[in-house]
This record gives sequence, structure tokens and C-alpha cells, in this order.
Amino acid sequence: YLRSPSTPPPAMIEIADKLVTVCATMNEYPHIRFRSTSDLCKTLADIFHNKMNEFVGNNTNWWYYGDAAHSARDRSTLLLLDRADDCLSPLVHEFTYQAMVNDLLPIEDDRITFQAETVGTAAENEAETIAKDALLNENDSLWVELRGKHIADVIQILSNRIREIVNSGSGAALSKTGKDSGKALSLQQMANALKALPEYREVMSKLSQHMHISHQCMEIFNRQNLLDMSELEQTLATGKNDEGRAPRLADLISEVETALQNIPSSMMRLRLLAILITSQNGVRDLDKDRLFVAARLSDAERRALMNLQKLGVSIVQGQGNNTMGSIIMGKRLVSRAVAESDSEYSSSRYACELKNILNDMVKGTLSIDTYPSVLPLPEAGTGAVASARTRVSGSVRKGGASSKWSRSTERPKSKAASYSGARQIVFVVGGMCYSELRALNEASKETEFVGGSTRFINPTNFIQDLSMLS
Repeated sequence: YLRSPSTPPPAMIEIADKLVTVCATMNEYPHIRFRSTSDLCKTLADIFHNKMNEFVGNNTNWWYYGDAAHSARDRSTLLLLDRADDCLSPLVHEFTYQAMVNDLLPIEDDRITFQAETVGTAAENEAETIAKDALLNENDSLWVELRGKHIADVIQILSNRIREIVNSGSGAALSKTGKDSGKALSLQQMANALKALPEYREVMSKLSQHMHISHQCMEIFNRQNLLDMSELEQTLATGKNDEGRAPRLADLISEVETALQNIPSSMMRLRLLAILITSQNGVRDLDKDRLFVAARLSDAERRALMNLQKLGVSIVQGQGNNTMGSIIMGKRLVSRAVAESDSEYSSSRYACELKNILNDMVKGTLSIDTYPSVLPLPEAGTGAVASARTRVSGSVRKGGASSKWSRSTERPKSKAASYSGARQIVFVVGGMCYSELRALNEASKETEFVGGSTRFINPTNFIQDLSMLS
């Protein structure tokens, strides 16, 4: 991961080639914008610009939106972003369904194994627990619908739908369903319903699958005490606690030190220390020593943490020029991250930086100084481009966890989307995290966004990538 390559590495050439392929497939000849502080993105923008021009020159029959014969829609915008510009978001715990599955459970190529009870007849008294495999991808409409929702909402939705089926079944009902109809079902109640309603076995099996997976997430959530951990993370990331007050830095340092001493997982300790350092633009040298002692990191973990410096993050205050936040005279300044005004959960106050960028793109106010263009933008589009492609009706689909390109969906069975205006394409070099996928999904409710990255990453992936920097 080179910050200022004098000679573009083969990987960057490959990225540019694939971007040309994607844009050619979508009939897009985009305006190209990039983060001004990222030499990597500027280099990639220039390479892509040359390769895209070469493609257009060599394919005279190819057309694009915005040319003379296809002027109903404006040319798109490709925005190139650098993972190094936001090292905080990949580290913070995210409690939406897709993020938790990829963070807490073993999943590979969209395949996950979960423990479930066998289904027999209602008369059976004993159930056997077996391992089942599930593919969490576009073919699972329930996964597509639920993956962007908070885990608590997911379990409630699944419980309500199981109750609806139970209550609609003639002569079949759960013995205790009526008492706690407003509460989430337990796995045992769900298993009883599955056995009692063989005629609904197919749909109940899918609901059961996601109930088991979501409960596995919650078991780990409770076992690792992630509720308390998330409150500390959210306070560090946003600069305010759940009551809206900004705590003293000294109190935060002491709280983090105590947490580090009590967390059994070394990966969790590393994440918390990295969140503190990244959100606060480093710590005092004296605090660094005591925090490192409390964290008890291995040599490899310490190396991964120190490699944040290669991405522009200061480990010790006063080193580097990171913009994620700063501390002056022992008092914490509010981070650039903003609170999630539309979230009812205090554990989800933090918003990734990409969310602010997407909002500016929708409004056409994205700074031309911070995000310049390879070529001058048309006068009407100096914002983002300003004629962003807005929704007329329907919804857009979003790629699965393993897809490197994604769009967004509200409900899996709704009509194909219909937008007007220019399409917005966002590509993150170095990996896109799941809170950023969620931000793309939310922004796509009114404007069509296509998001892509070198790959999608969870916190472990990000730390592994850090450890490999040299």
C-alpha cells in the first residue's frame, strides 16, 4: 500500500483497467474526482483518465450517457477515495445485521455455518442440534431485506413474522405465544413453531435460519460485553457520551486503560487502543506507555498498531497531520464524525466519514477544493455533479458481501429502480467497511449510487492489512 508511488505499481494499473471495464459496461464516461490529500487517488485518477480516453478512442461505436445522442441523462461522476483518509470506521463495532455477521461469525465467500435444531413432528419431545450451511447472498431475499437493519430490529422482525404464521395456522399455535406477543421469540419457541406447522416448513425454515444466525451474533455480543464496549467506542469516535456531554480526556484515558486490563481478547484490546489513537490523533507519550502496558499486545499486534502511522495516523500527539480529531491542553475536541441523528440506538451514534461525503454529493455541495476534478467540471455540476441521478420510483439492488460492487435496496421484491439525472460512482482504494456499505444504501434512497472497492473488509481484515504494510 504505497502512499506516494513514483512509478505506479501493477496493482494500481489493474484497478484502473477494471474501473474502465465497469464504466464501459454501464455506458458511463465519468467526470473523475479524488481526495486532494491522497497522492494515491490522484495517481489512480490520472491513470484511469488516460485509460478511459484510450478506450473511448478505440471504440468509436461505444456510446455513453451524456453524449450528443444520449443527452437525457448527464455524465456520471466517479469519486476516488483512500482508505487511509478514514481509519476509524473499519475499527468501530457496527451493530447492523450484515456487519455483525461479518465481524463476529466465521463466514467465507458468503457461506456461514450455524447450529440449528432438526425438525420432526410436533409429537417429538427431543430435538437434535446439527450444523447447517447457509449462503448469505442476493438469492436470499430475507438476507437482502434485513442485512442493513440493526440487530435488535432484525430479531424483532423475524419474531413478528413467525408469530404471524403461527396465528394464521388453523389449529396450530404456540403454547406461550399470546403472553409475550410484543417480545422477541426465543429459539425454543421458534423451534416449537417450526415443528407445529409443517405446511409452512419452507418459509419457517428460512426465518429459522436467520433467527439462529442473529441469535448467535447476540450471544457473542453479550459474552464479549459489547454494549459497554460500544459506548466507550462511540464516545471516543463522536467526542460526546450518550447524554451529549464531552468528557475530559483524562477520564477517557483512564476508562480505556481499565477496559484494556479487563478485556480477554487481544484483538479486542488492539481495536480499542487503535480507536482511541485514531479518533484522538494520538495520545501523549506518557499515556501511550501505560496504555501499551495495559493492552498486552504481541509483537505482531504492536507492529500492526504502529503501522497506522503509514496511513497518516499519529500514534503520539504532535506527530503527523491526521484530521480525524485533536486534543488541546488535555481537553477533547469534537471529532469530525457526526452523530447519527436518525438512529434510536445510542450504540450507533457514530457515522462514517463517507456518509457526510455522500450527503454532500446528493445536495451538490461536495467541495471542489477538497475533491478536485481531473478536468474542469461543467458549470452546472461544480458541486458533485449537481444533477445527481435521483429516484423516480422503485429501488436499486445492492451487491452481496463478497461483491466488490454494490448498489442498494429497500425491499427485495420491489420494482426495478427508475432514476433521473447522473449516476454517482464511489470507489474506495484499500477496502470498504460495512458501515460505509450501509451509508451507500441509505444515500441510494433518492440518488443512484454505485459503490466499489478493492474488497469489502471487516475489522479483522483491516488489522491484518495493517500488519502487512512495510
